[in-house]
Amino acid sequence: MTKLKVTSEKGFTLIEIAIVMVIIGLLAGGGVSLMGMLSERKIRNENADYLNEAKFALISYAKIHGKLPWADNTNGDGWENNLLATGELPYLTLGMKPRDANSRVIGYALNSNLGTSRSNSCSALRAGLAGSPLVVDSDGSTTAFSVAAVLVSAGPKDADNDGNVFDDVTAGTHRGDNRDGAPNFIRRPPDNTFDDLVVYISGYPLYGEICGNPVLSVNNGSAANIFVYNITQSSDIGLVAPGSAVSFRIISGEQFSIRSAASGGGAIVASNPNTPITIAGEGTLISVP
Repeated sequence: MTKLKVTSEKGFTLIEIAIVMVIIGLLAGGGVSLMGMLSERKIRNENADYLNEAKFALISYAKIHGKLPWADNTNGDGWENNLLATGELPYLTLGMKPRDANSRVIGYALNSNLGTSRSNSCSALRAGLAGSPLVVDSDGSTTAFSVAAVLVSAGPKDADNDGNVFDDVTAGTHRGDNRDGAPNFIRRPPDNTFDDLVVYISGYPLYGEICGNPVLSVNNGSAANIFVYNITQSSDIGLVAPGSAVSFRIISGEQFSIRSAASGGGAIVASNPNTPITIAGEGTLISVP
């Protein structure tokens, strides 16, 4: 008679299966959480890149035109609206893509003294900016300071739960409102109540980009001495003898006149172009016949 060998096979118990399911659930939940964090970080990095792209586009625009573009209003057509200092980025004026990684047009505000002409821009920048937009940077003092322009990319959610994606910080040492900059914009690290990204353009670096060190050249074709008078500084910068030409290195944004006597005396001498004149950018040539 042949004997059959019986092998006992032991399977998983219900408790062991339950433990495995719990472990799988924890791993899956952690994976979802990690993917969410990585996705948020990717979007934030893309928005930071977009803000820097917009910043350099604004600086390039100012170098070409001698001024910053005005803001676009909330109709989102992408073109600047004359004399509008606070609104949205005029992306079509700058030739940029329209939206950030959250599919939103970013906020934009500029100092209104920088939206008209090169000479006005350089005068305002040389004197030191004052007024809006003001920024509080949590990396520094709690005191708000004036900037040339500010750019705001709203985070993925309404972090402060005030019904607007641009956040308002009303508590703590550094406060601001990124909806409209009233009384100022705020730059700070993200937390549970703040997820905006803010980039600003300071005044003095912009001055170096658009104003430079212009040269004023004066040709004197008359039979008398003429005096180049700096109206801004209330002093002569030089005398130009009959039949001669002189070039002066000047500060961009200052105003000059050609006079028949020293120290702003006498009469304004007829010239091409006529004076008084504000000089900025690369400078200019004034000819006296």
